[in-house]
Amino acid sequence: MENKTIFILLLFLISTMAFSWEIDDANGTYVCIKEQLNSSKILEDNFSWGKGKKIPNTTFNIDIGEKTVIIPGMGLYFIDSVIKDKEDAISFVLFYIADKEHEYPIKMKFTFIDFNQVYIVLDCWQNWSDRTYSPEAKWIWYRLSGPKRQ
Repeated sequence: MENKTIFILLLFLISTMAFSWEIDDANGTYVCIKEQLNSSKILEDNFSWGKGKKIPNTTFNIDIGEKTVIIPGMGLYFIDSVIKDKEDAISFVLFYIADKEHEYPIKMKFTFIDFNQVYIVLDCWQNWSDRTYSPEAKWIWYRLSGPKRQ
């Protein structure tokens, strides 16, 4: 009986660790179409988290160390704040590079499915007419590159 209890506790501990995401786990580049993981247009670039891959005008790039996010088709955004929320998702407040007065914040929610697949939701998706970022779409983004999880 004691061995069974230890086994269950060990299993619980391992499963808790597997689903406990850290803010830095969001670092990386992501594509919205799985086939793009093998694109011939992939280039290498340096990020604060290391050398990574990107596809110009295609990848969603997150670099928490540099406090930047590149949203495909929308450009460069600065990270104002980032927290891990009560749902174990990573929540960002972003500002467009030209919004010097920080008048128009964008809220981004980054939810892990697993380390290589995420949902990205932006609160301004209706303004952009892009359902890719809507909470209802549950659009899967695939990690193209990023730091290795320890």
